[in-house]
Amino acid sequence: MSLTRSPMTFVMLAIFVAMVGVASTYPGDARFMPFVVGIPAIALCLLQLVLDHRASAAPDVADDRTEMQKAEDRVSQMVGRHLDFEVAHAAPDVTIIENSDEVSHSREFIIWGYVLGFIAAILVFGFWVSIPAFIAIFLNREAHYGPAKAAIYAAVGGGLMFAIFNYGLKLKLHPGFIADFLF
Repeated sequence: MSLTRSPMTFVMLAIFVAMVGVASTYPGDARFMPFVVGIPAIALCLLQLVLDHRASAAPDVADDRTEMQKAEDRVSQMVGRHLDFEVAHAAPDVTIIENSDEVSHSREFIIWGYVLGFIAAILVFGFWVSIPAFIAIFLNREAHYGPAKAAIYAAVGGGLMFAIFNYGLKLKLHPGFIADFLF
């Protein structure tokens, strides 16, 4: 088995084994949650290592089938019977946009901006202002909903969250530093 194939799996396995090992010294009630998280994670890491080993042990066989034949085989395997794709002889030209690293990194920065902005908004303005604002901004900018539709979804989402946390779970969430300062 090649150790270079799955280094992150080994790192995660070591973390979960250490977590379960340390938690085993805790009293019964305190070790429950680390066991609930750690033991299934250890099992999944071991499963991933077995799958990686099987993939690296499989002989590399040259596959001379066309992409269409490979797609037919995958779809046939999914539906349980053989399918033939009928393809037009003169297919229109399709432009394939490659997902470059630059585009991928900019998307990551955008998502990190949303996450960190949401956390900052919760700290400053509290949950009940931040949740609808985040929903409205995200739907408007990323899902390209109109402002009215985004505002309606934000109001409904904020109302549901308020009902769930205030009435269902009876939890008092952080009101925000501004609310603490003003009231």
